[in-house]
Amino acid sequence: MKIFKSFFVQRDDGTWQIESLNWIPLNAVDETDSKFYEVKNDVFLVDRSNVGTIKSLMGQSIVPIVANVAGQNRLRCLGTGFFISCTGLLITAAHVITDPIDRKYGDVSTFNDLTYHSRRLNLGVMVPSNPIFEVPGFRYFEIEWVQFLTERRNRPLLIHGVDLNLASDIAICKVAQIDGGVPHQPLAIVHSGLIGTGMAVGKTAIAVGYAGMNDVTLSQVADDVISGDFKLNLHVSKGQILERFPDNLETQSVPTPGPCFSASAKYSPGMSGSPIFDDERIYVHGVVSKGWEDENGQTEFGFGSMLAPSMGLAIESLQGKSLSKLLATGAEGIPKAVIAGA
Repeated sequence: MKIFKSFFVQRDDGTWQIESLNWIPLNAVDETDSKFYEVKNDVFLVDRSNVGTIKSLMGQSIVPIVANVAGQNRLRCLGTGFFISCTGLLITAAHVITDPIDRKYGDVSTFNDLTYHSRRLNLGVMVPSNPIFEVPGFRYFEIEWVQFLTERRNRPLLIHGVDLNLASDIAICKVAQIDGGVPHQPLAIVHSGLIGTGMAVGKTAIAVGYAGMNDVTLSQVADDVISGDFKLNLHVSKGQILERFPDNLETQSVPTPGPCFSASAKYSPGMSGSPIFDDERIYVHGVVSKGWEDENGQTEFGFGSMLAPSMGLAIESLQGKSLSKLLATGAEGIPKAVIAGA
């Protein structure tokens, strides 16, 4: 199985440019399971100037969301997120971000049901180094702001255990840019004008994220080096789209907030917030929201939030611009397909 991925650089004039494109193979460590598996960490040559391990190449785009309360040596691994711009915009599931509210740690508060603030919590993402050229490890990027990507509605849904009204299970976040003009590596997201199979019922939905994460005990080994047993392994989960619920905000037919779909896929803990690619494996159409368990454990059934209905919503922290507006201007370095003759 392969995912089509772009790799960006920054030009001398400050604009972002795609340097290379390639299909990244996501092979299984254990080939006995083709629907849910850990990704094999092969070395891959993107082009003559770009080589890395699969986990480092994909880990530039798909990242673990982590939290640490100031003064504690425990790193909480909350879920998965994915970059959508070169400047550090990323998307995850809203309930990943609300975990500190749900479990009451970090002195977290919210404003107007849309924004999020904490005085004691360090919330961020872990981006792996490329072990071909660097010391193996992770670089931590703190999340600067979070906004729940939703509309204010009279009848929003409640995320279980969280005293916060949300109309979708999607959050957009911002981390700092990388020093030296190095871009974060975004995934391409759904936008108007695309022609393809999309997320039709019966088509394959492919999620890529960090299943099986555990909280980590941290130890300081140098002034700027922290060590821990980081089990951050990428997994693939594949399944068919079973049903779509575009009007779920009004009908409240299923437990995932807002427009969503169900799939015959295993969404295990840690994969919440993972990108869901469509049948063509190029664009992200959804965000992993909820897996399903029975008395025997995780089942091949879960829900994903639809990304398209949130594309036109204003983002207060970006001067009211929407993702659709950002795509149109290209100012943040967001991948977009250009249709010939359009």
